Amino acid sequence: MSREPLNVVELRLSLEDIARALFLLPDEASEQFRDPRLTGRLAEVWGTRLFGYQKHTNSNFAGSDGRIVLGPIGRYNISVRAFRNSLKFQQSKYMGSGRQCTQEDLVRSLENVEAVVAVDLRDFPRMLFYPLDSKWLLRLAREGWLSPSGITAKRFDRWVTSTFDVQIAPAAGWKLQEDVAA
Repeated sequence: MSREPLNVVELRLSLEDIARALFLLPDEASEQFRDPRLTGRLAEVWGTRLFGYQKHTNSNFAGSDGRIVLGPIGRYNISVRAFRNSLKFQQSKYMGSGRQCTQEDLVRSLENVEAVVAVDLRDFPRMLFYPLDSKWLLRLAREGWLSPSGITAKRFDRWVTSTFDVQIAPAAGWKLQEDVAA
């Protein structure tokens, strides 16, 4: 039985340039940027360049991080989730110390978006961007395989490789405005 294709985008940044710009040693920069709390916000911006969606102007937009407007068809909401050790798919309001999330909250969070971009930070400055259709994740949640506690990075890897024909391609084709002007 053939597996569905999954086109993963690889983005590589210069660790030396990042460290120098932030007055850090390369090892310090690498450790800091592997933290999803820091890099998650940046991953939302990088995703706009890699996938062409628009980031919401309000960082507290409920339910998603960006969208593609499809004219009369409607909207296509996108959630971005960066991870290192484990990955959660519910809305941010359900994550963090003292916050609760039920299985229904997780399902509702996934129903509010059409896609989730999972950003793997484990090998920073190399990052992998997995564009996942929310239907795949909803199926996992409904089958009890995905819960509010999330999924470990290793289990995510096993699910991806057993479910999809994964193709990894380097990020290409976009330039910063400053690069275009030069």
